[in-house]
Amino acid sequence: MIVSRGDRVWKLEFGEAKPVVRFEFKEQQRFSSENKLEILGETLEFRATHEGCVFFKPLGLREHILGLGEKAYPIERKRTRCVMWNTDSYGYGWESDPLYVSIPFFISVNKDAKGFFVNSCSKLTFDIGVGEYDRIVVSSPEDWMEVYIFEGPRISDVVERFCELVGKPFLPPKWFFGHQISRYSYFPQNTVLELVEEHKKEGIPVDVLYLDIDYMDGYRLFTWDKSRFPDPKSLVQKLHQMGVKVVTILDPGIKLDQNYEVFKKFLGFYVENCDSTIYTGRVWPGMCVFPDFFNPKARELWSKTVEEWVREYDLDGVWLDMNEPSVFNESKSFSEDAVHTLGNGKKVSHVFVHNAYALYEAMATFEGVKRVKEGFVLTRSGYAGIQRFAAVWSGDNTSSWENMRLQLPLLLSLSLSGVPFVGCDVGGFIGRSDPELVARFYEMCCLLPLFRNHKDKKANDQEAYNLPSRYKEMVKRAISLRLSLLPYIYSLAYQASKRGHPVIRPLAYEFQDDENCYQINDEYMLGPSLLVAPILEKGAQKREVYLPRGTWLDWWTEDEQQGEAWVTATQELPLFLRKGSILPTEQKIVVYGSSSFLLYQDKEVELRSEENALYSSQPLEASVEFKKANAKRAKVDENVVGCENGKIEKVRFTRIILL
Repeated sequence: MIVSRGDRVWKLEFGEAKPVVRFEFKEQQRFSSENKLEILGETLEFRATHEGCVFFKPLGLREHILGLGEKAYPIERKRTRCVMWNTDSYGYGWESDPLYVSIPFFISVNKDAKGFFVNSCSKLTFDIGVGEYDRIVVSSPEDWMEVYIFEGPRISDVVERFCELVGKPFLPPKWFFGHQISRYSYFPQNTVLELVEEHKKEGIPVDVLYLDIDYMDGYRLFTWDKSRFPDPKSLVQKLHQMGVKVVTILDPGIKLDQNYEVFKKFLGFYVENCDSTIYTGRVWPGMCVFPDFFNPKARELWSKTVEEWVREYDLDGVWLDMNEPSVFNESKSFSEDAVHTLGNGKKVSHVFVHNAYALYEAMATFEGVKRVKEGFVLTRSGYAGIQRFAAVWSGDNTSSWENMRLQLPLLLSLSLSGVPFVGCDVGGFIGRSDPELVARFYEMCCLLPLFRNHKDKKANDQEAYNLPSRYKEMVKRAISLRLSLLPYIYSLAYQASKRGHPVIRPLAYEFQDDENCYQINDEYMLGPSLLVAPILEKGAQKREVYLPRGTWLDWWTEDEQQGEAWVTATQELPLFLRKGSILPTEQKIVVYGSSSFLLYQDKEVELRSEENALYSSQPLEASVEFKKANAKRAKVDENVVGCENGKIEKVRFTRIILL
C-alpha cells in the first residue's frame, strides 16, 4: 500500500488504484506500508476479498458518524448500513436506500473530528457498526481502493479540507435564493403567465419558474411543443419583464429518431454496449440513447448545445433530472453491458463509474450555461464534487408529515458532505397535500438555500394562492421572513463558495462538544447565528426546542434564554439568535454581543462587534440594532446621533460606538 501525506490530509492507495474521478492532491511525503497501519491514533486495515476489497476502521462506543451524503436516516449514521448507488427513488421514505446522490464521505467525531473519503464511483457499502459492532466496514467490488483522511479537530475543519480536495461550491446568482415555483408540468404558454399573475395578485413574490418535460415536443430534448408554447421567446421575455427567471428541464435520454437533429448531432458520442453498438434504454420519449459524459468530446458537444439553447431563448438555468442515470427497466438504470469511453480512449464498464455519470453531465451543463450568463444548474443526482457545478434537490418526496420530517436530516447530511446549496420539493411532490402541511413545509424550508415548491401532475394544486386564507398568510409570512434575511443567506452562500462551509448546519456542527446535539434531527442552524426549529407535527401550535450552551434571544419576543436547556416555543416558526452574532437583514444589521461576520453584497465587508460597538472594514450604509442595549446616543464615526434602545436609523459608518 502507498501512503501519501499532504497538509493535514492523507491518501491511502490499496492495490493499483485507478479512480475515474481524479482530484489534485498536494503530496508532501510518500512511503510504502503494510495493509494494516496506524494513522491519527487509529489502526486502519485493508483486505483483498473474492468480491473486491474491504476497508476497516475502528468504531468507538462514544464515537459519532456524520455525513455520507443523501441518506434517509437520522443525522447520526451509527448503526446503519448504506449503499452508494445513485438510484431513481420515487416516493422514498425513512430508511429507503440508496437514493439519488452518492457521496462516500463520512465524518468521525470522537472528541476531535476526522473525515474519510473513499474515492470510487462503483457500488460501495458502508457498514457503520451493524455487521461488526466495533468497526466500520467499507466494501468495494473493485480490487483497489483510494481513501483520503482529513484531520480536524473541528467538524468545520474536516468539511473545509474535503472541499479543498473535491472542489469548492459555485456561487449561485442572487435570484436563486428567492421563491421558486414548479410543477410537473406548467402549460400552456398563456396559463404560465396567468399563474405568475395569480401569485402577484395575492402579494406572493415569484422569483423563478420551472418548465418540466411537457414543454418539449414529444419529450425530445432542446425542442418546444409549439401547440403548447407557440412563442417561447415571447414567454420568456414577458416573464423577465415580470421579474421572473426561467429554468427548463433536461434529461440525459435522447430519443432514438433518425429524423431528430439532436440524435444525429451526438452520433459517435453515445454510451455503447460491450460489442460497440449504441446502448439503448426506454425513458420518457420512448427508446433513447445517452450521451457518454465520461468522454470529454461528448461533454464539449453537450456544453455547446446547452449554450445555444440558453442563448437562443434567454433562459436562466437548467434543471437536470433522471440522471442517476434512470431507465425504465428492472434495474432502473443502465445494464451491466453498458460501456463508457474515458478521455484516454480507455473503455470502462458502467458498473465501475455509475455514480459519476451525473457529475460529468452537470459539469458539461454548467460550462454551457456560464458561457451565456450567470445562471445555475439544479441536479437530482451527483457524486463528490457535484457542488462545483450544481445545486441539489432531494428528488421525489411525498406529501406527508413523516416525509417532511425526513427532509431536514437528509439535507443537513448533504450539507455536511460538501453540498451547501440544497433543498426539497416544498409541500411534497407525490400525493395530495393538505393546506396545513403545505404551510408547515413552507416554514420548514423558508430558510433553506433552495426554496422551491414542486408538485406532481397527479396531485392537488398547492400553489400558495390556492390555499385557504389562514394557511396562505402563514406562507406569505414565511416568504417574507426569507426575503428579509437574504443579505445573511447570500453572505453565507458566498462564504460557502470560498471555504465549503454549509449554509444550513446540524447543531453538532456549531456545538461539537454538546452530546445532545447529535440526536437533534428537527432543528438546524442557519449559519453560525440563527437556530431554526420548525413545527413538524400536524395540529401542533407549540414545540419543545433544544438550545445548546450559551445565551439565546427569541427572535420574535426578544426574551433571553440560557442553554443547555429545553424550552417550550409557541411562535409560528420558532427562531433563536445566538449571543455573539452579527446578522445582516434587509432592514438592518442586528448585533448581539461580540462577534465578526463577512458580509457580501457585491464586495466583501468585514464586520466586527464588541459589546457596544460595531466596526466595518469599509464605509457601509445601514440601520443597526444592538440587541439588549439601552443606549440613547451613539457616536457614528465622529458624529453623535440619537438612538432608541440601541436602534440607529440608516447611517453611513465605519464605526459605531454606543454612548
